[in-house]
Amino acid sequence: MIVEALKIILNEGSSVDKLRAHLHAGWQLGESAKQAISIDNVIDALEDPEIELIGKLGIARAILNAEAASPMFQTAERHPQSLQLSNFDNTWYSSLTKLLTENVRKSRIDRIFENVEFINFNYDRCLEHYLPLSLGNYYGIPPEAIQEVMQSLVVHRPYGIVGRLPWQHGSGPKVGFGKCSPSLLADVAQQIRTFTERVSEGGELSEIKSTIADADRIVFLGFAFHRQNVELLSQKVSYNTELFGTAFGVSRSDCSVIEDEISNAFGIKGLVDDKRIVLANLTCNDFFNEHWRSLTAEPGDHEPLNLSNRFQLELPGRSIDRATERSNSK
Repeated sequence: MIVEALKIILNEGSSVDKLRAHLHAGWQLGESAKQAISIDNVIDALEDPEIELIGKLGIARAILNAEAASPMFQTAERHPQSLQLSNFDNTWYSSLTKLLTENVRKSRIDRIFENVEFINFNYDRCLEHYLPLSLGNYYGIPPEAIQEVMQSLVVHRPYGIVGRLPWQHGSGPKVGFGKCSPSLLADVAQQIRTFTERVSEGGELSEIKSTIADADRIVFLGFAFHRQNVELLSQKVSYNTELFGTAFGVSRSDCSVIEDEISNAFGIKGLVDDKRIVLANLTCNDFFNEHWRSLTAEPGDHEPLNLSNRFQLELPGRSIDRATERSNSK
């Protein structure tokens, strides 16, 4: 698939010199990746446009393959517009549906996303594929109607995406979930950015910064807290903005460093309430269960942070005593 996509991109006719060079670059990329932190690090380190192109093709192909192979997202051949939603019962996807639909009547479904935006550092479209099927099932709304509602969903993509799903408006190639062909792969690779090419200026970055600045609550789910990603999000937040995050399996010392870096990035370091960051040693699904009331509370309907309270950040085999805790309602 990658070779055929390369032929389309290179368009060199009967000559195969460029193709050979890119295939050699792919071999080198594979060798280097065995020692690398990530594929992005290799592409950046080797400083080779041929490696960059074949790396992006590899990323896109791997993501589309993973979408297609995911047992959770398998659909019946006779019912391609459905999912076995019970597959998601013990995942944060199911919890997200509950959160979004809480107190939202069918007549108001057009406003279901008005208080939430997503910043997704991944390339896959799992969230965008799941939500219309889940919400459509919950409200008993046919696919064509729920797709209109979905146009109000805002997902920022600093690193790009492997194509728009068929229901999504906007520019760029449309690619069905888990679908691929050489021509689609060639188009999709152009939508991929590595971390050195992330959105760095212009309207898209401004929208991300604005989202952060206006947020009452910021939640990091499965976020690795890579410094370049924290830096991209850096933006002074409101004095009462709450920050939550999963830090499953992260060490005590690393959690402390992450807290400091987040405090600096969001302009709350040194403030009286600069410990309003909650990092939980939980999976994403367990995080939703543990912090349900905190996530669903209206902004400002709880007491300010009280420095006389304390909380325990539980980590494997130890705990970290912190100087503050939200009130019982938070």
